[in-house]
Amino acid sequence: MRLGTRLLAAVATLSLLAATCAGTGDGGSRGRIDYATGPSGTSGTPAAGATAATGSPGSTGGAEADVEASVNNYLFDPDPLEVSSGDVLAVRNGNTRTPHTFTVVGEDVDLTLGPLETKTVEITLEPGTYDLICRFHETLGMTGTLIVT
Repeated sequence: MRLGTRLLAAVATLSLLAATCAGTGDGGSRGRIDYATGPSGTSGTPAAGATAATGSPGSTGGAEADVEASVNNYLFDPDPLEVSSGDVLAVRNGNTRTPHTFTVVGEDVDLTLGPLETKTVEITLEPGTYDLICRFHETLGMTGTLIVT
């Protein structure tokens, strides 16, 4: 097999693997969500399926975070994550190659985070305990708990 053919086969295989891990969203966007500056210093943009906690439509223009969390190595940190209703939460993907989601099950909080990307969201959920998942890696045990006070 010639080098060009091998290279083409390798690129096709990597593309297929990346598409398998990336997952898809519902394409909808409701509520209030802010996109923080990404690692390149440019403003982030909404990913497919990125939605936020139910609240006033629009953006707060990159508001300062009240609480910070990370998704890294198939874990949520901290876990459990405690926030107050109305807090702005910054979520950072600490992985250099793996995309993740920060998804509150059954609610309108669903951030899609590329490698080393940070996004913010205002949590306007009612006080209670909520399940967190990464939609891409839930089957690998990437789950956690969000406590809203």
